[in-house]
Formats: sequence, structure tokens, C-alpha cells
Amino acid sequence: MTATKLPADCETKDDVRVEIDRIDRALVELFAERHAYVTRMAEIKTDPHEANDPARINAVIEKRRNQALDLDLDEDQVELIWRTLIDWNINYEKGIIIARNRKK
Repeated sequence: MTATKLPADCETKDDVRVEIDRIDRALVELFAERHAYVTRMAEIKTDPHEANDPARINAVIEKRRNQALDLDLDEDQVELIWRTLIDWNINYEKGIIIARNRKK
């Protein structure tokens, strides 16, 4: 993902929007890649309660908060985004595991 223009080089709102759209496309591609791993994790787990692992969640949140600080981002905003993503993943995993277990 290479910027066409750096933020300081953007002279118009359209310049900024082009770059934000480029980043958003890349983010969706990364979310799709992450989702494939979440799906695989759900295939590996056998009990829906495994989807919620508080120790793992806290470790992930701490890593992302530290990363945010290193990048001069608001760590609370990053945590909110990741908790939302993790909550969605937990529900998704549980659904897959429950559906698979019902078929047995």
C-alpha cells in the first residue's frame, strides 16, 4: 500500500478522499484475510465457549494499545475498534461451532 500523495501533499478535499479510499480498500482486504483465519479458528475449536478467551483478548488489546501509542494514535479509540472486531469474531465463531455441533 503506497500513498499516491502524502498527507502534507494533499491540496484538496478530493486529494485526501482518494487516499482515504485507497486505505479503506486495503483495510477491507486485510479484514477479509483476518476473517479467513477467524473462520479457520472456528473450524478448529470444538466448544462454543472456546470462542471467548478473556486472557487472549486482553493480550491482543494490550498489543494494539501499545502499537497505537507507538504510532501516536489514541489508544482508547484503537481499543474500541478492536473490542468491536473481537466481539463480532466471538459471535461468528460461536455460530459456526454451534451449527457444526448440531449436525452431529
